[in-house]
Amino acid sequence: RQVVMNLISNASEAIGEADGSITVATGVMQADCAYLSETYLNEELAEGRYVYIEVSDTGCGLDKETQAKIFDPFFTTKFPGRGLGLASVLGIVRGHRGAIKVYSEVGHGTTFKVLFPSSAEPAAEETAPAQPSLEGWRGQGTILVVDDEETVRNATRAMLEEFGFTTLLASDGREGIELLRRHAGEIAAVLLDLTMVGLSGKETLEQMLQIQPEVRIILTSGYNELEVTRRFAGQGHASFIQKPYQPSELIRKMREALEDNRGKPDR
Repeated sequence: RQVVMNLISNASEAIGEADGSITVATGVMQADCAYLSETYLNEELAEGRYVYIEVSDTGCGLDKETQAKIFDPFFTTKFPGRGLGLASVLGIVRGHRGAIKVYSEVGHGTTFKVLFPSSAEPAAEETAPAQPSLEGWRGQGTILVVDDEETVRNATRAMLEEFGFTTLLASDGREGIELLRRHAGEIAAVLLDLTMVGLSGKETLEQMLQIQPEVRIILTSGYNELEVTRRFAGQGHASFIQKPYQPSELIRKMREALEDNRGKPDR
C-alpha cells in the first residue's frame, strides 16, 4: 500500500499542473541476472519469476544525474519534479528482497517498475490476530507529535484527540526536543518520524531520552519494521508503527506503549 501510494503521488507531482496521465500495470515476468543487475537493490538477487507493479507518468522526466540521487531520504524533499517517499519505497522493497527498475527521459516521463520474488506455493490463508477492543477506551495525557509533514501532523492530532489525548506538534527534531524540554512533566509519549530534514531521527531520539529517560517513544516511518529494528537496536523505550497508519492502529500502539510504561492498564 505504501509503495503504491508513494509512486502515484510522485507521478502526480511530476506532471504538476500540466495535462498528463498516470498508468498503473501489474504482471509476472522472468528476470535474469543481466536484467536484475540494472536495478536498484541488486543484492545478488536470484534469477527467476517475479511479480511486478509498474507506475508510469507523462511528466517532466529525470536526467541521469538526478536518477542517481532519487532514493536519498532528503534529496527528494527539495527537488521540484518529484515528491516525497522514494526512500521509504526503497526500504520496503529491500525488506521483501525485491528490486526497482527506473526508466526515465527528460520531457518524456518516468516509469518505476517494482519487482517482488514470486513463490510457487499457493497463498496461505491468514487469520488476523485478535486485537484488544478500543470500545470505551479513552487516553490520558499529552502526546508530542514530531513530523515534518504538516498534513501528517494535523491528521495524527485529530486521531489522538478523538480518543482523549492532548497533543503538542513539532515540525522537526530540534523543535520536538525543545517542546519535550519545556513540557517534560506533561508528555506521556512521543510519536517521532524518522526521516525528517535536519536533525536525524536517531539524534532526536537520543537527545529526548537524555531529557526524559522514561518517556515512551513510538517511531514512525515508511520503512518497514525490520529496517527500523536494525537501525535502532537497543533503544529500549522505543516501539514502531509504519506509515501510513489507520486511527485504530495508532491508538492501539499508543495504548500498548502507555500501559507498558505504567505496568497496568489505563482506566
